Amino acid sequence: MTRSAWYRKIVMVVVTIGLFVSQIGGAVALAASTTPFGPERFVTNHATYAITTKSAYYQRIWRSAIRAWNKTGAFTFKLASAKSAQIKLTTATPSESQQLGKDVGLTEFWARHDYLFKINSELNPELLHNYGYSRSDDTHVAEHELGHAMGLAMGLAHNPSKHSVMYYENRSVGIQQVDIDGVKARYQTPAGQAAS
Repeated sequence: MTRSAWYRKIVMVVVTIGLFVSQIGGAVALAASTTPFGPERFVTNHATYAITTKSAYYQRIWRSAIRAWNKTGAFTFKLASAKSAQIKLTTATPSESQQLGKDVGLTEFWARHDYLFKINSELNPELLHNYGYSRSDDTHVAEHELGHAMGLAMGLAHNPSKHSVMYYENRSVGIQQVDIDGVKARYQTPAGQAAS
């Protein structure tokens, strides 16, 4: 083997190893990133909620999602009356389902000076049923919508990782450490500042 052929082989091996390591590093960085959050947040890391859907099934789904988030310790949802609750959790009516298009869940929020004061989160039972979502899938969608209610992944800034409850097409993944870290970071960061 000539000296130039030997040199080309070494360069090729180094470049291949470099590309491999950069791909692994990129995948690890993406998987380890914190779920992004918007500039809006509650004053503290707790808020009151009321479940207003009449469906017993979806009341259980919302309660399961609330328990899952409360268990993390990153945020606390406290039950309140429908009249005084900061967050209202419901399901879309058949006519509202049409307006939601392809969204299986939707969260709307109102804020003053970047502080959340009113949240409406709803699940779309028609689509959840049509797409064959399981009870577990439905709960993950509810967990996702509650993530938005806390200030995670507002607007289009969902977590790009499929290993996050805040992935934009999630149905099979529950709350992950990246999501918990996102909530903690949101409430350690002043209102008005976002992380994407």
